[in-house]
Amino acid sequence: MNRFLAFLVVITFLYSCESTDYKGFRRLHDTVHYKRITLGDDTRKVVEDAFISFSISVVTYQDSLLLEKRVKRVQFAGAKWPEDIKKLIATANEGEELEIIGSVGDLGVKEWFSPVDLGSDTARLKLHVTINEVIDAKTLLQLRADERLRADFEMKGQLEFQNALDSLNFKDADLVDGIYFKALREGKGAAVQPGGIAKIHYKTYLANGKRVDDTYNDEPFEYHVGKPDQVLKGFAQAISMMREGGKAQFIIPYHLAYGEKGSSSGIVPPYSAIIYEAELTKVLN
Repeated sequence: MNRFLAFLVVITFLYSCESTDYKGFRRLHDTVHYKRITLGDDTRKVVEDAFISFSISVVTYQDSLLLEKRVKRVQFAGAKWPEDIKKLIATANEGEELEIIGSVGDLGVKEWFSPVDLGSDTARLKLHVTINEVIDAKTLLQLRADERLRADFEMKGQLEFQNALDSLNFKDADLVDGIYFKALREGKGAAVQPGGIAKIHYKTYLANGKRVDDTYNDEPFEYHVGKPDQVLKGFAQAISMMREGGKAQFIIPYHLAYGEKGSSSGIVPPYSAIIYEAELTKVLN
């Protein structure tokens, strides 16, 4: 209860100390003033056992950028931050933005920002602080597990991608606009135009060789060129390089395929390159 009352006293003090030195700012103490630019998520408050990530930009009073600093996932209770910055962060929520004005000496930031020269102790600075993340220990453990899993997927995806390039004999010269493309048969007909329709047969494989789709047992796929979200970005790029009657093999890197998350169905894992064997059977412009 005593800690809670002390916290209320601090909050009341911070919000009640108006400053007449800078319009819109409140006085923290001496030459140190602050204002809240953006209010954050009040369901994610900074508390003693929370892990905090924030970014801070430091500029001179003439608005020349001196430095930018990022602090990632430091437990608030044990953080060794300048006293005034920590005091203000204690009153903040995730997503909140604060601006602080004060002298180098009163802010006590010279050592924290070393070796950047902040000027004399009387030089005035403006600090822009953004609280990027406020999480508890349990959430932090889950995030770290997720990050390790993504890193594993990324490493596996890169290895399989390189193995696919080697096994299918793709060369650096086959890299066009971010995809690896080889014509297996040159088309003699028209190239598809924006607004046109391309009828395409294709087989799709993961980079490890697993087949995930095949249109040859059904009607050709109809691709309406320019229609949003109908095909992968890399697929659209490859079809634009073909002509009617042509056949090609191409590999789409993950960032032009299903990205870092993989397909919503779960069939294509995160960071997966996609291999296509595609035949442009008909063009209707």
